Amino acid sequence: MTHDLGYTRSMHTRRMVILLLLSILAFACGKDKDKGGDKGLGAKSGGIPTSREGQMYLLGQKLSQAAMVNGRAAPDVVARTFKAANTVADITLQTTLAPLPEVTGDRAKDGAAGMHYLLNGQGKELGQKIATDFGDASAATYELAVKINMLPMLYIDDPKDTMGDTMADVFGRLATKAKLPDSALGPIIAKLKARAPMKEVTEMALDLNTSLPVAIAVVYEKDDKK
Repeated sequence: MTHDLGYTRSMHTRRMVILLLLSILAFACGKDKDKGGDKGLGAKSGGIPTSREGQMYLLGQKLSQAAMVNGRAAPDVVARTFKAANTVADITLQTTLAPLPEVTGDRAKDGAAGMHYLLNGQGKELGQKIATDFGDASAATYELAVKINMLPMLYIDDPKDTMGDTMADVFGRLATKAKLPDSALGPIIAKLKARAPMKEVTEMALDLNTSLPVAIAVVYEKDDKK
């Protein structure tokens, strides 16, 4: 009986977290429900992810997007995207994110600062906390999101450059840790190994922000209707 009560409380808390994410993220992202911006719960239908693995992908996606376009995109877009990341971190990890690096006006320096923030600063610390709090699979989906959204800045289609092979190996390792099927990342891994044109790789990387949450949901959102 005590176990059943604890399970019920856990599920209630989980649902409350999801509902908070749904309402606050909609506000943070400036979505208009009347225009179809809010698709409800469940990443399978394009809505807010209900699994920790999916939520950590969302966190990594928003944080890396904000960091990588800081100083390159309109300040309000950066602020809104970073606010969405901060919302997820606050609700799921009880963590307030360190501010993004101050913009210098030098695009190269701002880009380098964004990568440092993700790989050696707040982004790295967040990955460690996710692994501790939620386990390796959630940490893997978070890191996948970060690396995928950094890819357009890192990849070079020169056959002599080894970054494509490095990133392909990273994606393969993270997909295995996240227990994702080969079809989830197989196509982009093949593109990287073949040194496909930068435009193709960039477009595929951006498309993964739509397809990967669904793939993660298929694996981890099976019990949402309970």
